[in-house]
Amino acid sequence: MDPPTLDAARPEAELQAMVGQTITPEGLGGLEALRLFTDVLAPACISVDHPRLLAFVPAAPTEAATLFDLVVGASSIFGGTWLEGAGGVYAENQALRWIADLAGFPAEAGGVFVSGGTAGNLSALTAARHEWRRLHEG
Repeated sequence: MDPPTLDAARPEAELQAMVGQTITPEGLGGLEALRLFTDVLAPACISVDHPRLLAFVPAAPTEAATLFDLVVGASSIFGGTWLEGAGGVYAENQALRWIADLAGFPAEAGGVFVSGGTAGNLSALTAARHEWRRLHEG
């Protein structure tokens, strides 16, 4: 789909009528779950990769990024520490260094990718406030 459909949010009552209860003792089965997602649930979400959507950027919706999200997700890699995910952490550090170099940051500059801007912004504001208070005691 180029461009993808924009889609739109749907009221909860409408989704309840169209989808019904999805968590049941007997389950839906893979094909029915995929059908409900494809036909009802996905179209009830605004497509963030649509060229007319100018708000929220929760993903990097290129074909390559989407494919590699699949690869990483299927690999069950935890990149939170070097012990569990040295390869993933190394790759993240390489990407961060590349971005820092593009921005003209010094060699000692670092960072981390986070799953959401809110968490990253909150962490950055907390660190900045702490540093400001340290430098401006009283």
